[in-house]
Amino acid sequence: MARWKRQGFCKQNEKYKKVTETLKCRWKRLQEPEDHSYSRTDRSQTSYEDTNEPNVDSVNHQIEVPRPAGCNVIINAENSGYDTSWREGRRVVELGVLADGLAGCKECGLPLQLSHTQGIRDCGLGSFLQVRCRNLWCGHVNVIPTGKRHGRIWDANTKLATGMIHTGIGPAQINGLLTTLNIPAISSKTIQKRQMETGSAIEKVAEDTIQNVLQDEIQATAENEGAEELTVSVDAGWQKRGSGRSFDSLSGHCSMIGAQTGKVLGYEVRRNPNGIEKALDALWQHPFGNHEFCSDSWCPHINDPQQRYSSLPYGKPLKDSQLQDSLHMLCNQWKQNSYKLSRLGSTQPNESFNRVAATVAEKNSGDSYLIAVNKKNGLSPGKFTKRLCSIRESQSRKRKAIAKSKEAKRRRLELKARRSQSTASKEIQEGSTYKPGIGLVPHHSISTAEIPGPNVKPQMETVVVEDHAIVLFDLETTGLARTSHIIQLAAVHGEDKFSAYVTPKRPITPSASEITGLVVRNGKLYHLQKEVNAISLIAALDSFLKFLEKYNSGVILVGHNIKSFDCPVLFRALESCSLLSKFSSKVNGFLDTKLLFRISHPNLTSYSQQSLVARLLGCTYGAHDALEDILALQKLVDKVDLSDGKYKNATFSICYALNALLYQKEVDKNFPSLQILVEKKVLSLCMAKKIAGSALNFDSLKLAHSRDDNGIRVLFTEVCSNGSVRVTKSNKVIEAVSSFFLSLNES
Repeated sequence: MARWKRQGFCKQNEKYKKVTETLKCRWKRLQEPEDHSYSRTDRSQTSYEDTNEPNVDSVNHQIEVPRPAGCNVIINAENSGYDTSWREGRRVVELGVLADGLAGCKECGLPLQLSHTQGIRDCGLGSFLQVRCRNLWCGHVNVIPTGKRHGRIWDANTKLATGMIHTGIGPAQINGLLTTLNIPAISSKTIQKRQMETGSAIEKVAEDTIQNVLQDEIQATAENEGAEELTVSVDAGWQKRGSGRSFDSLSGHCSMIGAQTGKVLGYEVRRNPNGIEKALDALWQHPFGNHEFCSDSWCPHINDPQQRYSSLPYGKPLKDSQLQDSLHMLCNQWKQNSYKLSRLGSTQPNESFNRVAATVAEKNSGDSYLIAVNKKNGLSPGKFTKRLCSIRESQSRKRKAIAKSKEAKRRRLELKARRSQSTASKEIQEGSTYKPGIGLVPHHSISTAEIPGPNVKPQMETVVVEDHAIVLFDLETTGLARTSHIIQLAAVHGEDKFSAYVTPKRPITPSASEITGLVVRNGKLYHLQKEVNAISLIAALDSFLKFLEKYNSGVILVGHNIKSFDCPVLFRALESCSLLSKFSSKVNGFLDTKLLFRISHPNLTSYSQQSLVARLLGCTYGAHDALEDILALQKLVDKVDLSDGKYKNATFSICYALNALLYQKEVDKNFPSLQILVEKKVLSLCMAKKIAGSALNFDSLKLAHSRDDNGIRVLFTEVCSNGSVRVTKSNKVIEAVSSFFLSLNES
């Protein structure tokens, strides 16, 4: 007997091991790791005969073991609402709930695997998974939820509805978001049901917050004012603004806010019953040919009385007076209850009420009202909901504390003043292009001329001298003005020298000839009575640029008094020959030695190059020859350590130099029209140039004063992009200019 049991148990054990080995091999292949496997091979075509795995069909079951009750019941995925393509898309899953569901089969207790899922049924954000037990003697299909439920309602759907009301988005927006994330969309019916469920909880929470803040308002009023009567502000409005002829908004709201706490003490949302009454009047008269109360948005008979009725016999209106009287009596009964009917039928009032209630609760108690709403719905508050509410409440308290500080109040006033200033400036600059009654004003009397915006004076930009090639240069010109022409250009870098004479296109002034010794006779250039080889300006500049190309590390041009004279003259010449952009790509900045020696040797009586050479080098040289000048300047510069940071203010960048050139062009363009104000001593020469540089001329000032008596002040005090005013805030200057144009208009 014992031997038979041992032999029986041995056979049973061998069969169990064989079946187990087969299952392990089979599901090992089915559990291949695949991420985003959009194209999967059909495993049903795999032949087990081609593998070394044992065929489970060939197992001879000598002993039949009865299956547990209910294991023969198999759900047909195709006809039960389950989707077999459960691997596609994404789902919202509560990991703890899913782990508990897969812990064991409900029939045999064998652990389940997610890869054994046969189908999925989506219920909003929640889902049911069909997971078959792979115990060959069980085969039970387990239905595993992916999240928590209260009754038959999924917690995730209720919280989604709460979030939609909280953020103010509708079904179209939330489904757009979900489908973008490749999560199945939720039906509008499900969303409406869940919003009605959570809407009641939100309303209760809102009422609770109102009761709490009402007590706070009473206490604050008693402490601060010593009175029992509350001071509140009340405002109401329809959701849709009336046009003056029709007031057809379906819903509106009204709120009452306490003066002490700033919280909502009461609110109401209601529909417009007048629309119901008008529709009822049209209901019993429209079928009988009376369209007095119809709307042209749905009744075509208003515009075309001969239009056929599409839903009445023979397309003609009804004539049964008894039927019309019955309809009239019925509609009159409904009209008496139009207020009650206005709260039914459409979900818009409910949605509006829920949204307003959520706003009230949020204003009274912050984002933490969401936790109270979840508790009212019998849901868990949520770890991450609590965390976000805590963070937002902390941020809200911080913002309120900052808003009450003097600095924040001062900042708000500054921003308000700046916005007002900006608006006034635009109105002065653009003129009367839009205002009430503008269409009734004759076109010829409207000034459409625009005053240009502010042109900002460039800010100084310094450069670092290290790691650059130091090239000294000098110019000799036909005169002392910045518009003079170049007649000699020279440059030196170490032992490398460059010098070129240029045939000028304008006469050399006598004072310039006396200083430089250069004169033009019969089209030829002479220096100290000797003819020199003069070339064209473009040829000289090309040679100069080729001289600079030898230094790949970037060039810093060094010269004496170049910031105010040499650079503007050189830039105008380069611009006239279309070489300015090429020059800008080779030169990184400049160093003015006049500024340099003002820093290194302060308190000298003269900073001309001749005086500096005589004082610091104790010698003289042939001044006002470009090449001799820079050779002497080279000796002066060698006595100064240019890498010292204190000499940084003697440098300026190529960008600053170019912007300064543009600013000077603006001055040259506008200053001639302002000379009359300088001659009449209304403005100083410096102030007139500042006004000209800001892109204003005489006509601009006159136009601004004609548009507004305060127009000059608005223009002069306009704040620019760098934070400075356009011209000045000086009342003396502003009043002087305004008085000049006022007297000009009177005369």
